[in-house]
Amino acid sequence: MGTDQELTPGGKALVEVLEKVATGFGVACGVHVASGDDGEIAATMDGDGADALVGRGGAVIDALQYLASQIVSRAEGGGRYRVFLDAGGYRARREAALIALADRAAAEAVEFGEEIELDAMTPHDRRIVHMALKDRTDVVTRSEGDEPRRRIVVEPAD
Repeated sequence: MGTDQELTPGGKALVEVLEKVATGFGVACGVHVASGDDGEIAATMDGDGADALVGRGGAVIDALQYLASQIVSRAEGGGRYRVFLDAGGYRARREAALIALADRAAAEAVEFGEEIELDAMTPHDRRIVHMALKDRTDVVTRSEGDEPRRRIVVEPAD
């Protein structure tokens, strides 16, 4: 376990649970948890086999992140806490891939003058795509559909 400072009760509970999860997955990895000034908690799991904690399409890490936020909330006595969980650098790789996808969709929308509909994404992934294209004046984005099939549409600006 590594920390940048003394952890809150939620941070301590999170380290304990994530270490047990890693052991349960048969993964030898280190758990690092740090609390931010604004109450956010960031946890990373790195080491051999940490990619097993990501799962197909990030399903496992997204589920673990949800559980992590519940664990922190209960350990802190209630309230909502933002918890970010990463394993093996997955989040950075995923963000780079989504930004590249957004750029390709925008280029296609402008080139062909039509809407480009992307596959369904999680709310977090949709936010990355929207933010990647927000400063562009040649395209606009919108989300359509209902969870869990909600997707982004990229279209040329009028």
